[in-house]
Amino acid sequence: MTRRICMAATLLLLAAAWALAADPVIKVRTDREDAMYLCGEQAIFTVDVTVDGDAVTEGTVTYALSNDGVGDLGRGDLALGVEAPTVSGSLDAPGILRCTVTYKGEAKNFYGFGGAACEPERIGSTAIVPEDFDEYWEAEKAALRAIPMDARLEEKESVSDAYRVFKISMVNVDDRRTYGWIAIPNGEGPFPALMTFTAAGVRGSSYGSAAAAANAGYLGMHIIHHNFDMETPKEVTDALATGELSGYWHQGKEHRDTFYFHHVFLGCVRALDYLTSRPEWDGEHLTVTGSSQGGGLSICLAGLHEKVTALAANVPTLCDHGGIVQGRMSGWPRLVPADDDGTIATVSGYYDATNFAARFEGAAWVTVGLIDRTCPPTSVYSAYNSLPGEKVMLSYPQMGHSVPPEYGAVRRQWINEHSGIE
Repeated sequence: MTRRICMAATLLLLAAAWALAADPVIKVRTDREDAMYLCGEQAIFTVDVTVDGDAVTEGTVTYALSNDGVGDLGRGDLALGVEAPTVSGSLDAPGILRCTVTYKGEAKNFYGFGGAACEPERIGSTAIVPEDFDEYWEAEKAALRAIPMDARLEEKESVSDAYRVFKISMVNVDDRRTYGWIAIPNGEGPFPALMTFTAAGVRGSSYGSAAAAANAGYLGMHIIHHNFDMETPKEVTDALATGELSGYWHQGKEHRDTFYFHHVFLGCVRALDYLTSRPEWDGEHLTVTGSSQGGGLSICLAGLHEKVTALAANVPTLCDHGGIVQGRMSGWPRLVPADDDGTIATVSGYYDATNFAARFEGAAWVTVGLIDRTCPPTSVYSAYNSLPGEKVMLSYPQMGHSVPPEYGAVRRQWINEHSGIE
């Protein structure tokens, strides 16, 4: 009986140890730290598989090479050993050579990704440019501005004496309102303005972003893209996320007037109109910023609103919707299906950040992750390369759809320099 108990205990301990064992981590590194190559040059990827920091030296992994996730540029098996295995490849045309590595675990597969940028500054746009693009958006803005703004402000108790903060809503099109926060620095103005657009999702927000901007000397504003109050309870927004707002990013995409982002774009215009109407604004500096969907909106509004002077966008969405139609990966939200008859592709042209980027002559700061599968780097570069003005791109070889460490301090320093703040 004692022996059976001991064996049972041993099995339980082994099971517990197995359950607590860390998942394998697959790192795919290029032979150049910046992962930048010329077309035709060989990029060498080194594959490391570790568990709890220890190298896995037995077994195999499979690899697949592609142009940023599209096409088959080579595949095979690699044997793990004391020396990390390598695989090489190249692109003949500008793009991102992606190396996808798969390690088969006991119950599931684990993946690692590497990206080599081949002359990415030459990646062009696949976006359709509607002939009436400018006329359409000028007419839509005029129709919006003909509607009284009806701005409603509610002052909130602030945790700082450096600024005052207000919850705000304004009339938008389609019987909607645009909701956000505005924070006004105390002291002698006027102040440059900083608008923050929010990332994708269905949720409210605290006033932290607007307050941080005001604390740094900006007339700060932060808005969301849905028709509900910023302080809507989470249980309500969660229900909306699985209900009427489920997949909002594809709703109404069959027509340019009904696509969900139609009222989102115009709500952003309305908020910027209000922000620049404040007497505290310096009348000169207006920066738009955000990450992911907020980054995509920043590029689009920079080209759509005439008073924007600078943009800072991290891993932006809404770029290069037409990629999939031309054999390239599209940016989020993968708006155009591969079997599109041309209807949705035509609509997408009115909402492509690449087209708006081409119309913005101000300064731009953009980041890209070379292994980002939500906003593929080819899509981000297509928009960035379309910007005609002063610009800087920060490229991260080992970053997916994320926020780099520099997003805080370096971005703020860049925004300060372009807003007249020392």
